[in-house]
Amino acid sequence: MPDQAVLLQEAVRQFGEAWASGDLRTLDALLSPTYSHSDAFGKLYDRAGWLAYAAARAGRGTQISFREVETRYIGDIAVVTGVNDLTGGGIRNAGDQTDLSIRFTQVWLLRDGKWLREAFQATPIQEDSNGA
Repeated sequence: MPDQAVLLQEAVRQFGEAWASGDLRTLDALLSPTYSHSDAFGKLYDRAGWLAYAAARAGRGTQISFREVETRYIGDIAVVTGVNDLTGGGIRNAGDQTDLSIRFTQVWLLRDGKWLREAFQATPIQEDSNGA
């Protein structure tokens, strides 16, 4: 049986890349039926609303990277925290060329041997912030 930590790490990476490219098929397969998403601008989406938003991302040049990633496991639940650096444009809308870094919290559920993303919350961060 594959190591569940490795499978989760792969699911998190696949999800990020699918979001950046607008790959709706992969996103749909990795979302739980009761998914909720709070984006970096305070908008709250249910599963259907977020998938509609994600579908509109197809064809954008956004790139995503992960850092400071930490994972905690509580039974069949994983809480993943870290930072995403979003570059290459198309982050807020198709014409947007502004880069963005976000601190995220993701909640993943292990169901029938597969990790599904249950919830997401993002907060924009500035690298030069002194924490005040």
